[in-house]
Amino acid sequence: MAGVEGYVESAALGLLAGVFVAAKARFAEAPLPPLTTALGALLRHLREADPRHFQPMNVNFGLFPPLDGSAARAKRRDRNLRIAERALAELEPWTRAVGAAPVPP
Repeated sequence: MAGVEGYVESAALGLLAGVFVAAKARFAEAPLPPLTTALGALLRHLREADPRHFQPMNVNFGLFPPLDGSAARAKRRDRNLRIAERALAELEPWTRAVGAAPVPP
């Protein structure tokens, strides 16, 4: 039981499991993905959800930390675009840190 719903979300947790196991095999610890990414947001949901009221989750914009300042008050479409752009920008350093291939533009 992974605690997520959906094929993409399940594949994402499989990827994280592989990253963490590979790091452990090298006697290292892999950094957690940034909370501003889908991987980090899903992982935070799994780690911080109240076990008494836990619900499996799909990735959705409600899982991501809010934007700061005026961007937080933008129209939903613009706000979600900025959340996605922030996620991609912050995912790239994490992929390098864990030895993964760079994220294509």
